[in-house]
Amino acid sequence: MSGGLSLAQDARPPRPDTVLRDVLPAPVMKDDLAPVMAADGSGLPFELWRGLDVASLETLIGELEIPPRSPALHALWKRLITSSVTLAPGVETDAKFTALRLEALYRSGLADDAAKELARQNGAGDPLLIALSARNELASGRAAKACEIMRAGAALKPQMPKRLRAQAILMSGYCAAIGGDTAGAGLAGELAREEGLETSPGLDALDALSIGAKPKLSTFKTLSLLDYRIVEKVGGIGARQVLEKAEQALLVALANDPATPADIGLPASEAAARLNGLTPETLAAIYRANGQTESAETLLAAKGGSDINHRASLFKAAEIEKTPIKKTRLIRAFLDDAKHQGLSFQALQMIAPAITALAPAEELTWFAETAAEIGLASGKYDLTRRWVALANSPDRPDTNLSHWLALTDIADPKASNRGADLEALLPLANRGRFQPEALHRVATVLDALNYNVPIPLWDAASRTPQPDGGYLPPTGVLSELQDAAKKKEYGRTVLLTMKTLGPNGAEGAHIIALGDSIRALKRAGLEPDARRLALEALLFAWPRGAAN
Repeated sequence: MSGGLSLAQDARPPRPDTVLRDVLPAPVMKDDLAPVMAADGSGLPFELWRGLDVASLETLIGELEIPPRSPALHALWKRLITSSVTLAPGVETDAKFTALRLEALYRSGLADDAAKELARQNGAGDPLLIALSARNELASGRAAKACEIMRAGAALKPQMPKRLRAQAILMSGYCAAIGGDTAGAGLAGELAREEGLETSPGLDALDALSIGAKPKLSTFKTLSLLDYRIVEKVGGIGARQVLEKAEQALLVALANDPATPADIGLPASEAAARLNGLTPETLAAIYRANGQTESAETLLAAKGGSDINHRASLFKAAEIEKTPIKKTRLIRAFLDDAKHQGLSFQALQMIAPAITALAPAEELTWFAETAAEIGLASGKYDLTRRWVALANSPDRPDTNLSHWLALTDIADPKASNRGADLEALLPLANRGRFQPEALHRVATVLDALNYNVPIPLWDAASRTPQPDGGYLPPTGVLSELQDAAKKKEYGRTVLLTMKTLGPNGAEGAHIIALGDSIRALKRAGLEPDARRLALEALLFAWPRGAAN
């Protein structure tokens, strides 16, 4: 009886509100909408700085290691800080925000980008922008222009913030020195000290210059661009000290200045590139200009320790070599050399143009894995797929590079048939080809990107101890990151991601910090950047064959 009643009740027509609920689409929440993109070419949303004011932005940036060591984070950071999107409108806010961005660009060694920002400003009467403009002109190699700006804004020095006022006075001392006014240089040094400027090589040099003596430089931790230029007037500093203690802005300035001595300029170029202050394309141009024209045989036969001149020559030879076998051997030698200098990622990107026209061929099968790496690092994912297809030919049953396709799937934001190649990781995991930490990183990355991780892969990871090394941020940062991503606060999400991963980026972060960072970027609508970060976390721990 009860069953009959139930059937009769079930047969009744549904209520109108139930029909509407089933037919009408679910309401669209604000956070589900695709963001309106800025029109400045940054690829970032228009509401970039939602949730931040100047004070909180300044605090966040002040806590970060700038520039980021991670190539993926640096690319995102540069797009963020060079975007033309501003904070909430207001005259005072705009000026402070501009100054904050200029300071961040200078610390990152991005003087050209700072110059573009300054060109958009009318800072003639703004004491803060005058000081920053002069410093940026010096960083760009235009000392005369820097001094001209300082002279024109001399009356505004009292209105500058104290720290910048002391630097402006030191800059005046430098201008006096290059103008031959030794007394004025000495006076500027005294005034800078009165403003609270700490002892520095630049101050020591101004003191020595005023009395015509050789400077006795105090111990220093960091060598600024201005200090270096002042000391340069009285004899300079040894190359080793310069390269060990130079700030990023100085490294980039030395790399770009044709007058820099070769024993400083070339190593400074590599040091700046390691910190992402020089693009791989710029470092490639420097190698091209300084490499010697030597035969492939001579370069490949070189024994013993390498140096920058050898690296530059290997790169130059690899670019111009026409014979595929020699070309690929030169590329492999160049990449091996660069790896020992901490330039692996940059070198892979630099050499990518040299193989884009190189057709995969039977005799080059040994090079397929190297080509796969190059394609991944340079974002040329079809290049990776072409060379893996060569190695995976049915004619070579003993060669299988399908695990590189799995990594390509992770990196490529436009990949189709997502996750189809993950099964290729299982035999490698079962045979111990992944180091335990790398296996946990793979599982962490896949989970953060919402893949259906194969159960055997989880099992393989669970059989090894979970790694407890790597950088973890202070308490509360991970919660802040999740909150920013949920609210689609894009700029805040990027800055908190940098804070979460720490000074060494994805490779040096704890797996919890890594997973939360990738998840946050993806949730905030920055999935291509999340995938690039995932690639960076895995690329150099990926299983490789003996030929690679």
